[in-house]
Amino acid sequence: MIRQTSINTNGNSIINLRDYLQREEGISSADFENILRDAIDIFQRCLPPQQQELVKGLIYGYVQSGKTAVLITTIALAADNGYRNFIVLTSDIVDLYEQTLTRIKKSLNFEVLGKKDFNRYSGVDVHSIRVLVSSKNSKILPKLANLVQDLEWKDESTIIIDDEADQASLNTNINKPDTSASKIYTEILNLRNRLRSCTYLQTTATPQALLLQDKKSEFRPNFVVSTTPSDAYIGGNHFFKYFFSDDLDASDPHIRIISTINPIGLDSLPDSVAISVVTFFLGAAILRLNNLKLGNTPKKYTYLLHTSFKQNDHSLMYRLVDEFRNQFVIELTLANDRNSLESMPSKFKAFVERSYEDLRDSFGSLPSLQDVIREVVDKIASTEVIEANSTTKDGVKPEPDRQHTLYIGGTKMSRGVTFKNLLITYYGRDSQKPQIDTVLQHARMYGYRQAELNAIRIYLPQHLANRFADIHVSDNAMREKCSVTHEVIPIIPLPNKNLKPTRSNVLNENTVDTRSYVGGQQYFPLLPVSDPDILGNQTDQIDNLLNIYEEREVYSIDIELILWILDDKFKFADDNSTGTWKDELIRQALLAVKNMPDYEDQASLVIVNRNALLRKNKSRDFKGIGSVLPSKIGNPPFGVPTSCPALFMTKVDGRREFTLSGVNRGWHDYPFWIPVVRFPDGNYAFSVNFS
Repeated sequence: MIRQTSINTNGNSIINLRDYLQREEGISSADFENILRDAIDIFQRCLPPQQQELVKGLIYGYVQSGKTAVLITTIALAADNGYRNFIVLTSDIVDLYEQTLTRIKKSLNFEVLGKKDFNRYSGVDVHSIRVLVSSKNSKILPKLANLVQDLEWKDESTIIIDDEADQASLNTNINKPDTSASKIYTEILNLRNRLRSCTYLQTTATPQALLLQDKKSEFRPNFVVSTTPSDAYIGGNHFFKYFFSDDLDASDPHIRIISTINPIGLDSLPDSVAISVVTFFLGAAILRLNNLKLGNTPKKYTYLLHTSFKQNDHSLMYRLVDEFRNQFVIELTLANDRNSLESMPSKFKAFVERSYEDLRDSFGSLPSLQDVIREVVDKIASTEVIEANSTTKDGVKPEPDRQHTLYIGGTKMSRGVTFKNLLITYYGRDSQKPQIDTVLQHARMYGYRQAELNAIRIYLPQHLANRFADIHVSDNAMREKCSVTHEVIPIIPLPNKNLKPTRSNVLNENTVDTRSYVGGQQYFPLLPVSDPDILGNQTDQIDNLLNIYEEREVYSIDIELILWILDDKFKFADDNSTGTWKDELIRQALLAVKNMPDYEDQASLVIVNRNALLRKNKSRDFKGIGSVLPSKIGNPPFGVPTSCPALFMTKVDGRREFTLSGVNRGWHDYPFWIPVVRFPDGNYAFSVNFS
């Protein structure tokens, strides 16, 4: 809902902020205009000044996309349009809180008060523009509420920005009727209740918990704005695009699949970790040499090892990495003195040569290996290995002190933490019940990393790579729907049955079901049934059902025919198939559409191909397909109506086909059909109780 149409977008606050961000933070004019567009999109949905009401909005950012700049710009824009009162609620982690407070103070020419000022502030000038910055702490928030009362903001329009609102603000006792609501939740409600005119903006890159709040929840948003990062942003669309490529031989330039490591009992650094460390030092050296050649100032680079949440594992890996680094320095220095790698132990020599060739694949042209080694030897003494966890009390530094910083840790390596110039991420942290929001917050490799892109590598096991890719798909689907409607989507798509959208203790267990299908999206079995012993005469039966239809023609049918083609006597998804397609769930979702009066039992059918040469996808370890429909068929495919469901049927030749390593990327020498279902457009999703 648009609440404000006449907005001053070039007031003094915006002019001053634009100048500061360009001068001090290097944000280009074009990028600032992009940020300003997001701020306008947000502010036009906020309450007009002096209108007494509570409006709740969700600002849906990307991981490490610069959402703080959007928040600050929204404050500046609101100040130019009649607002004087602002509250920012942020992390209770000291380093992150101070980072946010400092940036707001530097960026805005307003009165900015931190939590240390809440008890001693005596200002009374009602015409001042004030920003109160508080940590989400049960002892600090009451002091903030008292200050708001003392400032007499009760009848003044106030914007509250709750940074990372999905993390600490929700009621963790929602399913405990005999227990009081959780502290932070209660204190934020108390703060809001002291304001008659309040726009409450929740910000996060992982809004699963917020979107799944019950309709009666005090924290369910009224509107959603999905922000747009600049073209320099590197995220899931870049790192995981090859997992869904039609090109069976495509390989990802950044992802390196490794075996899972168990730190217990290790007495030396696993080879995969060692290679990642060597690649880090070589990549950093190549970037420095290239920058010097171009006349640019060399940067300081970081490395992240995130394999476990157990602090004992952190200590062990810290020791092994440090020991390896020290031995590597010795061997590389000797090789440099002798101007040859031949004197190095064979394992070290193999690590260096392998890493150098790996980097050549993305850089193309490289300095000579000898020049790179010389640069590594020259700078490697300026290296710091940091074990970052609650035991050591060490965290991530906003600016690296040394040429190379290697972080080993767990929980401190996720939400809100920015790794400056991160080149290598070694990720092995697993969970029996992974949550989409938690795992996505671990994607510290995302961000504005265009300048370092050729040296970026992500080492992780295949199942974790698949998990990130699936979560990326889920996030894209959510973001697309929110961007179009600006409304809360009621259900979160889960690409894998083992994924949870978020922690269950903040969701009403009486209203949330975590299986879903989203309007306007297409679904197909990632690993279709191809075994003739399972198929029986299924292929012949479907042939007979479809023999009257020509290829690539759009036929108008009813949903009942789709349900007939996808009858429960047929089996399309293999028992080992991952992803969101489940035969029965798809049928249940289509049946729900059939029963909706808006769609009047209308549907579309397209026979795509009766002899497709479809094979399993390399990026899925030849255990699934990346896509079914061919490219360049339009959006929606073949121009089908978007107002009703569509079924696209592809018959695969089913032939066996082996890779050079002997893996069958084909099938069982028996033809079979693969369905693709596209749900009709609309602000909805399906959640089916499969029990």
